[in-house]
Parts: sequence; C-alpha cells; structure tokens
Amino acid sequence: MRKTWVKRDNIYYKPFYKQKLKMTLLGVLLMAFVFFGYQFFYIRNNGAGGKQPSNNNAVQDEGGGGGDGNRTADFRGPSEDARYVYVEKVGSYEKRILRGIRLRDLDAYQPGSSAAFRCLSSTRHVSWARVNDDYCDCPEDGSDEPGTGACDRGRFYCRFQKRHATGRGGYTSVPSGWANDGVCDCCDGSDEWLSGADCRNTCKERFPY
Repeated sequence: MRKTWVKRDNIYYKPFYKQKLKMTLLGVLLMAFVFFGYQFFYIRNNGAGGKQPSNNNAVQDEGGGGGDGNRTADFRGPSEDARYVYVEKVGSYEKRILRGIRLRDLDAYQPGSSAAFRCLSSTRHVSWARVNDDYCDCPEDGSDEPGTGACDRGRFYCRFQKRHATGRGGYTSVPSGWANDGVCDCCDGSDEWLSGADCRNTCKERFPY
C-alpha cells in the first residue's frame, strides 16, 4: 500500500497567533493606524493654534537684529513684555526668558514664582517686579538688571551664547550699559532691540566652529 504524506498544517488546527505572516501584517496595520492617527491629531491641533495670533511680543529666530537676522519683533517701547525674549512655545504654553541672562543661570530667573529673586552674588532678595526695572538693587553683580544699564557691574549676555567646541572660553556677553546704545555689540544683534540699530547677524563668521 502506497503511503501518502500529508502536511501537518492540514491535520492540526493552527491558532491565529501562531500564523506569523498574518500576525506581521496585523502589526503593520496597527502601527500605520496609530501613526496616521497621531499625525492627524497633531496637524489638527497645530492648525487650530496657528490661526490665533499671539498677543505677546516674540522673537522667533535664533539670530538677533538687522535684515540678515530675520527677526520678528513687535516691541512697543520699554513695556512689560520688552523685558523678555520668547524662545520656546509649545501649543498655548509659552516660556518666557528674561533678556540678558546667562542660560546657565536660568533656574535663578523664574518670574511669577512664589519666591523672590535672590541676587546671584549675595543673599539680598528683591521682588520680581524690580528685576529689569532700570534700577540697580544688586550692586554687587548687577544680576537684577541683566537687560538694562542701571548697574555698573552688570553684564548683558547675548542671546547667542555659544562656547568653544572644547568647552573653553566664556559665554558671550557685553557690559549691560552697552544695551540699546545704537552699537551692535552682540554678533546676533540681541543687545539692540529698542534702539532701532540695523544689526547684521555675524555669528557664523565670528564663530565658525
């Protein structure tokens, strides 16, 4: 009698989860569904948020003044908003960073917090309303007036604060009295946001590394 070989697949029922090809296709379809669903949700939220103009004054680029900096700004004189540079916006949340500060000291500058501002080189405390108000409350280091020239020892840190690739060198800064004096001292022109000086962005030329 001749023997007939029959595949095991035809004899025993194979559960669906053991069918590799079908499981692979199902996984791909699920991932595609999740991906396109996320894209649709993101685009919908972004489109809705983009239609609402921001009421806050914002600087949208990493550069500073002048025609080459592509700066978008709408500062109405030395107002409350002119004290800040807006560098981060996620949806309706906007993080405000004070002008002229060193990014390494960002945690010390948190306006709106319950704690008062503490001068960086002393234990003196001042209210946040007196930070960048053109009056020197921290004469030791001028840390309460990073964006004005009120303090003799104050330093204005440019928005472009790149250090050398090796980590050496200091952060890019100028005396705070040089802010808004009509002379472009920072390579990105960030020290001249009220003077109207036409600053060309020269950061790539001065810091090619």
